[in-house]
Amino acid sequence: MSEKRVIVVGTTADYIETISTRYPGRSLFITDPAERGRHPGNAPGAGGELLCGLENGGRVMAALKAHLAARGFEPSGVACFDCESLMLASLIARELGLSYPSPESISLCRSKYATRKRWAEEGVPCPEAALARTPGEAVDFFERSGGPVVMKPLSGSGSELVTLCRDRSECERAFALLSERMSAHSNARMYPSAGTGDGTDPRTAFVVETFVSGAEFSCDFTVDGNDLEIIRVAGKIMAPDQSMGTTLAYLLPGELPGGMGREDLAPALMKAARALGLGRAIAMVDFIVSEGGINFLEMTPRPGGDCLPDLIMESSGFDTLGAALDFAEGKKLGIPPAGSWRKLTGLRLIARREGILKTIDCGEVASDGRVRSCHLKRGPGDRIVLPPLDYDSRILGHVIFEPAEGGPRDAGMAEIMAKLRVEYA
Repeated sequence: MSEKRVIVVGTTADYIETISTRYPGRSLFITDPAERGRHPGNAPGAGGELLCGLENGGRVMAALKAHLAARGFEPSGVACFDCESLMLASLIARELGLSYPSPESISLCRSKYATRKRWAEEGVPCPEAALARTPGEAVDFFERSGGPVVMKPLSGSGSELVTLCRDRSECERAFALLSERMSAHSNARMYPSAGTGDGTDPRTAFVVETFVSGAEFSCDFTVDGNDLEIIRVAGKIMAPDQSMGTTLAYLLPGELPGGMGREDLAPALMKAARALGLGRAIAMVDFIVSEGGINFLEMTPRPGGDCLPDLIMESSGFDTLGAALDFAEGKKLGIPPAGSWRKLTGLRLIARREGILKTIDCGEVASDGRVRSCHLKRGPGDRIVLPPLDYDSRILGHVIFEPAEGGPRDAGMAEIMAKLRVEYA
């Protein structure tokens, strides 16, 4: 009798370790050899990992079929947690006849301009946007829209190279920075020179959009035909001393402004998901609520990452990583009712300087009575490089803590950050 496995495509070693520890023998991970080389420990055993370069979909598919046959595994679903692997996951699912968002939907989601264009066509509220292939096109959009505008990579994620432009010269400088950094960017799968699916090269063309001010939120949800279920809504606190778009903390559960509730958000989510062709997906969306209402920024068919899985687990006991496996297999998710979630803050620990870490100690942080857990991503010997050269290494880890009863939801963050002991060599 064959053994069923969920195919988890192209994720990172920390996720692999967590999933294989919580759900042993349930997944088959397709992992880039470079990722395993950086993190050689704690690999899943018993054939649970296929090491394979992820750039060529045909080679991956051939290696996967051979591995499944050799191990007697039966694929029961496909899951993906990383933006640059979504297209590969979609192609694998299509080849194996498994449920997953289509390559066409992935292309729409992965291109910020294609997303905005489709949403605008379908009446989904979002910032007005344009492609900028030259500095002049960026300046032209700035002048047409009346500024300020935001310029960002076409297919990136997070806050990487997101820049606020308040005049013509800032538009020109932002375009020059994006051109310089994208031309030499090492992540060829996040920024494929072959384009994002619509023929646009994310290394030479960027998206420029109107700046929308308001309260920022992040949301995980599932959509399955006519059924949409919200998993969580988290408020965002942005880092004022970091590059634009950098999230300092997440507040869970998020409190929507102006009396808005989940019943108001759900129909808008459904319309936005359908516009991108997401008929069945577990997905994440970022949005801003301004005086004019909701403005959607980005939607991608994977659950939210960073500190969110730990924050959600501490707040409700719900495991989004396990839920993604369940959803891939067509199982019903037991999402805890909204009123049962504990109010918690997920605080990202962000380095303020560059250098090689000598020591990093969160012992004093963990001893704070408000703190539920502390998770470090960096350790002694790791090199910290700041934006615009690197946007990932500055994230040292995160802390999940409970704010004081009756006080501001963002209170205590500075005190907790000050307790992290970091020394550089």
